Amino acid sequence: MTVRVARLLLATIVVSAGLVIGVDAMVVSDPTPSTERETIERRSLDGVTMVSSQSEGLFFLSERGDVIARLTREDTYFDADRIPEAGDRTVLYTAANYRPADRCGFPTECIENRVVRYNLSTGERRVLFNMTTKRYDDEQWHDADYLGPERVVVADLARDRVFVANTSTGLVTWEWQAHQAYNASSGGRTAQDWTHINDVEVLPDGRLMVSVRNHDQVIFVDPETGIEESWTLGQDHDPEAANKTLYEQHNPDYIPRRHGGPSVLVADSEHNRVVEFQRRGTNWTRTWEYSAGLNWPRDADRLPNGNTLITDSRDNEMVEINRAGDVVWRRSVPLPYEAERFGSGPESAGGPSATSAGLDSVSGSSGQATPFVAAKRYLPDRVVNAVSFVLARYPISLASVVAAVFALVAAAVWAVLEWRWSSYRLRVPVTKE
Repeated sequence: MTVRVARLLLATIVVSAGLVIGVDAMVVSDPTPSTERETIERRSLDGVTMVSSQSEGLFFLSERGDVIARLTREDTYFDADRIPEAGDRTVLYTAANYRPADRCGFPTECIENRVVRYNLSTGERRVLFNMTTKRYDDEQWHDADYLGPERVVVADLARDRVFVANTSTGLVTWEWQAHQAYNASSGGRTAQDWTHINDVEVLPDGRLMVSVRNHDQVIFVDPETGIEESWTLGQDHDPEAANKTLYEQHNPDYIPRRHGGPSVLVADSEHNRVVEFQRRGTNWTRTWEYSAGLNWPRDADRLPNGNTLITDSRDNEMVEINRAGDVVWRRSVPLPYEAERFGSGPESAGGPSATSAGLDSVSGSSGQATPFVAAKRYLPDRVVNAVSFVLARYPISLASVVAAVFALVAAAVWAVLEWRWSSYRLRVPVTKE
């Protein structure tokens, strides 16, 4: 190959990659819907979908997917629920705000975690409970549930515990700590992200269902006696172990006996699927799975009509599938975390279990999930997750990433070849031959 041909080939690669990135920048738009409204005037909220975005706020979408209200005062939103006791127009959300050191009382930056009650008609906002911690990568509260007047239960990811707080006095009145049940050698690799407790749900019988993400388990805690071992769903595996029942799950929902349960519908994030487990005797049996085209889902709600509402986080999508597994509703939302449909009951409590509804599992992959699922066969999970998280957070496609890599490699090779073709050699001092 002559020097001229080599230069032409390398230039073609670089220019082609630039064209791919340029065209992609014009085609791929920021999926962030926008609105300035923080209240909703419509008489009935039935059919409205509330979805939290880690990057862009708390959205309220109409049946057609239009943004009718959006809250943006918090830096990051996680779980959001309705408070039926306070009326359908009052919601409870968990959020985190990042503060500079001079506002923290620490020599470093900090995170203020808060549980907020918000009225969608009046715009009244009340911080029910809050706590400030030193800032690390994973120090947020991801979930809180309303227990009644002046009481909330919080999944405290920052301190590896679940606690109940009195919102009037600001005191913690009860807590369960993970070290009571787990060995420090298991779970996450750092003290700041050991258990990653990301969800808590109060069950009709008073027990708490808790998602211990880094231990790949959903546990059931009796406030009086502690963990009910026979009810634990999943196994506490080594982080790199294969064939896990659950793998870094999010937002498990409990379907009660009156709707065909007990069963648990859960976003099995690292497995890129949503699964349901039915309680049969003293065991959990997997009865349903949906994995068509998902890329790190983090929430799934079973609706009263048997449909399932899913937040597909790294595809920046809300997806609703029917009983047959067909997509009937799809909307773009940047990095969605949790969603809930007004008029359907809290989370999955108003929907049927997969067994009682006769739902069939649907597998397969499409869209963005395909290359990432395939990549996990050859690359470490953390590498694949980091790339997919960046693509989810910013409006850039996988094609642009691949094109950029080819351009950088071609440019580096070109630079090396130009040096070798030149009359210069690496010497000290550099001289011309």
